[in-house]
Amino acid sequence: MRMPIRFAAWLLSLAAVNAVAQDKAAPTAAAQGKGVAEVVRVTATVEAIDQATRTVTLKDSKGALHTFVASDEVRNLAQVGKGDVVTLDYAAALAVRLAKTESKVRERTVTEGVQRSQPGQMPGGKAIREVKVIASVEAIDAKAQKVTLRGPQNTVTMKVEDPAMLKGVKKGDMVEAVYVEAVALKVEKAAKK
Repeated sequence: MRMPIRFAAWLLSLAAVNAVAQDKAAPTAAAQGKGVAEVVRVTATVEAIDQATRTVTLKDSKGALHTFVASDEVRNLAQVGKGDVVTLDYAAALAVRLAKTESKVRERTVTEGVQRSQPGQMPGGKAIREVKVIASVEAIDAKAQKVTLRGPQNTVTMKVEDPAMLKGVKKGDMVEAVYVEAVALKVEKAAKK
């Protein structure tokens, strides 16, 4: 997955980007189930910045320029200068625990958190979004290692990497799935020459 630099710029302009990602404990389902995760890192250099208009131009690793206006939500923009490095880390993880839950109702719960840099620091932050779904097992194909889950909004068929996860699970059981997205953004001063 390639994370476009425009997304990094958008996050910087929102500056709601300092979240609870590192302070938040791993979800129970992720700890007890099996999952997959993906982490993408994007870096860019501040090519130009106009503090009066809050216009920032970033240069990505391929040399392409991306210009945007940082909103008033961006804290500490005055700390940023030409040559500073913007780093964006994006992580997404899906964890599935194919174990019976107490709930008999399909449900979806979204939890979000944001943490921003303190006044006087370089701009940056973290954001996390966790989506927990209680779904019913609609079908199991043990040979193909696939399970079909029906949640409150969607029905999906997913491959289970560990066939042992399918043991003890049958059609009609209620199971839990957790999807976590985290974004961290930091701006670092240019290295002194």
